Amino acid sequence: MKPNNLYLLVTHIPFARDAEGAPVVDGLWARDLIGLAKSVGALRVVAPELPLASLTGWGPNTVSLSSSPEISFRGFAPINGKKDLWRWPSIRRVLRQEVNNAQLVHTSNLFPPYLGLSYAHDYATRLGRKTLFVIAEDFRDMLSWEWIRESAGLRRWMRERELDRIEQRARKSAATASLTLLHTPAAVERYRLWARRSVAIRQPGHDPEQIISAESLEQRLASLDTKRPLHLVSACRHAGLKGLDLLIQAAGLLHDRGIEVEVTLYGKGPQTAQLNALAERLGIADRVHTPGALAAGPELDAALRRADLFVMPHRSTDFGRAFFDAMAAGLPVLAFRTPASADTVYDGLDGFLAPLDDVQGLAERIATLDRDRSLLARTANSARTRAVRNTRTEWFRMRAQWTLSLLSEQSNAA
Repeated sequence: MKPNNLYLLVTHIPFARDAEGAPVVDGLWARDLIGLAKSVGALRVVAPELPLASLTGWGPNTVSLSSSPEISFRGFAPINGKKDLWRWPSIRRVLRQEVNNAQLVHTSNLFPPYLGLSYAHDYATRLGRKTLFVIAEDFRDMLSWEWIRESAGLRRWMRERELDRIEQRARKSAATASLTLLHTPAAVERYRLWARRSVAIRQPGHDPEQIISAESLEQRLASLDTKRPLHLVSACRHAGLKGLDLLIQAAGLLHDRGIEVEVTLYGKGPQTAQLNALAERLGIADRVHTPGALAAGPELDAALRRADLFVMPHRSTDFGRAFFDAMAAGLPVLAFRTPASADTVYDGLDGFLAPLDDVQGLAERIATLDRDRSLLARTANSARTRAVRNTRTEWFRMRAQWTLSLLSEQSNAA
């Protein structure tokens, strides 16, 4: 019997249901799901289901998908630790039922305690179904920074072993998947040799209508001639690997040299209070602002458009989607040179790269742009042009072509 569902997505990202039974998910995740459903058709999602009051997103908001009937969900009880291991047999039963009813099974690199969801990929492979595997970032580098770096002794040894398990699982899925999508340059560098068949993608989060108009950008750039302080902006979680403390230190160096800048750090996190305290110690508290997190979409777009330069000094090989959000706002991007940024930001064209962890190098790039505002204007225009040519809509179109070609191969083989 032919499976009823075209596309099955198995994920560890949780969802909930509102009072009317409609699925509720993280706001950024909702944008991806809606874009994917528009490009490939009806989408079936299998994920942990939480009570609505317990659902939190990795971004600042959650969204109901009540207006997206083409996206259906099936939930299973969440796994929060070893005490929930007894739930795995019922979860596997759900996965078998859903895989049996799907033509293509999509999974991604998974993290504890959800490594067991890879069962869906392995089961689909045994059935001869087409499989799509996604590696979103160089998670080994990211977890080494956030997870292992802060531990010691036996705890560190256990986490290193767990990280090895995660990487071995990702390699196995990549080696057996019909197609692996590698989302970042860092993922390409680390995992392409393990993949049976892979494609590098640079999927942004913006649609064409979110791009700043040429007229609005021209008006903003005209104000650069006034020699007002440059407005630097960032939007991310306030955590150590984001390098925001180094940006504040760079602003402090510039202040000591008589170059004033305004710094706005949207977002929140464990380092927000430390960042404010650092600005106070450096004597630039009146120039550094932490107004909180903004919802993805019009609110964030409008805030970015009011700035002159987007600064995201990631200290790890992060996902980099924020770079493309900035370009859609007509902002050049200043970042540290890492495997993630080097192939995402085109140095000197739509942004600038500074040596990794180099506060003085970061300050020098900003000083150059403060002095040469025509360079800032040229790179702002190039950033907007890049955004026009690199939209989420275009990437979903290409992903749909790859997906349909996989299914075509399956039909021809049958």
